[in-house]
Amino acid sequence: MSQPTVEATQPVDLYREVHKGLRRSLFAVTEAAGALGESDAPSMAEFVDRFGELDMMLTTHHGHEDAGELVRLIGVHCAPLVGKIEEAHEQLTEAFAALRESVVRVAAGSGDVDALYDGLVRFTTDYLTHMAVEEHQVMPALQQHASADELMSITMAIRTSVPPPDMVVFLKYMLPAMNPAERAAMLGGMKAGAPPEIFEMFWSAATDCLGEADLSDVASRIGV
Repeated sequence: MSQPTVEATQPVDLYREVHKGLRRSLFAVTEAAGALGESDAPSMAEFVDRFGELDMMLTTHHGHEDAGELVRLIGVHCAPLVGKIEEAHEQLTEAFAALRESVVRVAAGSGDVDALYDGLVRFTTDYLTHMAVEEHQVMPALQQHASADELMSITMAIRTSVPPPDMVVFLKYMLPAMNPAERAAMLGGMKAGAPPEIFEMFWSAATDCLGEADLSDVASRIGV
């Protein structure tokens, strides 16, 4: 995938767009858990699928955050925050593992849907706090001390490492939560750099998750 030119007036942000999608998924799963009926099989199956999407997104995102050049840059430019970030990642990973077990029990008919909902509320609250640290403490430090090219290189390495079917799931949650300029930048970059058959998958995801006006807007911006 080709690497877009970095504009000095548009600082590269490693967290903002993916965090928008994660928030949307977290809110949707938590809301669905709150409305879940133990004897409603179709709603239960839909909830399990939605939770599985969140699971994949969080697992993939944590893999990106805990490896490679991003970890090195944080260690160099945000050293006082390293311990706090690592501790949060460990605690959130343990909490989500417990949620997985709760979902399995509830889906099997032996769990407590109210306890699952309460657990998701706590996890979402803690995760929102963690994302705020990354967005408002880590990212400004990286933007101040690392070069735009370094940050863009990390961005592109992350995006190209995600298998297209998983990227489709990310787009399902990210695109509706992004603003028009962000959508155009992401999908425009994919159109320029991805093979046509892969971009068709991404554009199909946009067609499925965006309303008519938003889809028309991004289509006109990127020439689809």
